[in-house]
Amino acid sequence: MSLESEKTRTGIRDSNVESPQHAESELTVDSIAEKRLLRKLDAFLAPMCVMFFLVAYLDRSNIGNAAIAGMTEDLALTGNKLNVAVTLFYVTYITFEIPASLVLKKARPSRLIPFFILSWSAVIIGSAFVQNYASLLATRLLLGAFESGLFPCLTLYLSTFYKKEEQARRISYLFVAAALSGAFGGLLAYGLTSLHGAKGLAGWRWLFLVEGIISVVVGLAAVVILPDNFETAWWLRENEKALMRIRREQTKIYLGDSETFDKAEVTLAFKDPKVWLSAVCQFCANTCSFGFGTFLPVIIKGFGFDSITTQLLTVPVYVWASCIYIFISFMSDRFNRRAVFMVPMALVTATGYALMLGVSMTSTGVLYFATFLTATGIYCVVGLNVTWISNSNAGYFKRATAIGLQQTIGNSAGIMAGQIYRVTAGDGRYTLGHAISIGAIVLAAFGYTTMWLTLRGINMKRDSMSIDDKVKETDAGKKGDRHPDFRYIL
Repeated sequence: MSLESEKTRTGIRDSNVESPQHAESELTVDSIAEKRLLRKLDAFLAPMCVMFFLVAYLDRSNIGNAAIAGMTEDLALTGNKLNVAVTLFYVTYITFEIPASLVLKKARPSRLIPFFILSWSAVIIGSAFVQNYASLLATRLLLGAFESGLFPCLTLYLSTFYKKEEQARRISYLFVAAALSGAFGGLLAYGLTSLHGAKGLAGWRWLFLVEGIISVVVGLAAVVILPDNFETAWWLRENEKALMRIRREQTKIYLGDSETFDKAEVTLAFKDPKVWLSAVCQFCANTCSFGFGTFLPVIIKGFGFDSITTQLLTVPVYVWASCIYIFISFMSDRFNRRAVFMVPMALVTATGYALMLGVSMTSTGVLYFATFLTATGIYCVVGLNVTWISNSNAGYFKRATAIGLQQTIGNSAGIMAGQIYRVTAGDGRYTLGHAISIGAIVLAAFGYTTMWLTLRGINMKRDSMSIDDKVKETDAGKKGDRHPDFRYIL
């Protein structure tokens, strides 16, 4: 179908389209039709992505629930053995993130993503039958390898359906799933560990087994329902696909036109200081995210609660974090701003850590309230930073590399996070973990501010460029986010 016929069918207006570089300003779409299309995309893509990421985080973090449900004693996890098991997950996790994002287009999302899910599901089911520490370590290494590609691939996948100013709320679905996994994980742990002794299996083994089976079901569903792109989406009508083609033309600078692997775009990502700054910020934020997400049951239990009560008390914290993040991501897209939300949220999280460091361990209510404050900002800053780097890198393979690099460096924080929550003070407080986390989140806030100042300066410089200067830049081969018409979201 030609571009002209698509315009006619979808109510598209243009004013003398001359070049792809100016497509965004010259092609317009009926806003009502576009909103209807977005609602349909959300109705189909959001549940799929949430379910994929929900089972990923459930399977990744259930080791914390298993630990307080008897696994520590059954496998003789003395000393820092549990921390080492948590840490090893990230060794293989960070190794394969960049390769996974780069091969997504060629391997096809409808095949690669289900492969990841089914593979780690098998590993989790196997975890239910480990008999010693060495076997546990092996399952953690395999789990990290198979889960590594999911997040960068889903982030990149969503960027092919949504414009950059629409992505914060959609990528938030992934992090809401991460937060909700904590809530569901606590409830599942409460229910499944009560099966202790059934069929001769300990409660923590039932936890791994059932969660693994759930993931298998999700993986099989992914094979059937996940399209490679909007052209193969069975749930889009032809006129809606036509509208998607126009949206693609509108954002051609952002999406890029490389259909095959482009080494030059990969090199640009590695040479871009902004990508490295974003990655460092992600490392700091993930230090908090991974430490808090994995060890929250242990932290709350340290306040003096028994194991069963602890499992239930984790649930409201994650529900709160999910609600806050949904709201913040909506506002971020609504006002088309990132840093103005990220910096305050980081400081709220820092306040939570400060309370857990300074309040007496006898003040159980205040300490529990502090976990809500801590959770308030964690998922917001981690998720919005991923959206920000996706927004800020134009050209498919530059964006794929930037996301993969950010996630590789950011997720390497899991190696450290697995170690900092192993030393407690005499009163049972996790002083080292909280102290490092508060330092990391404050450093991240400074990084977000620096990024805002940098991108604002670039936008201002491009706004002041003359037409002749823009032509020179374009003729010199500047494209993607280096194109003079590209503007960064702040």
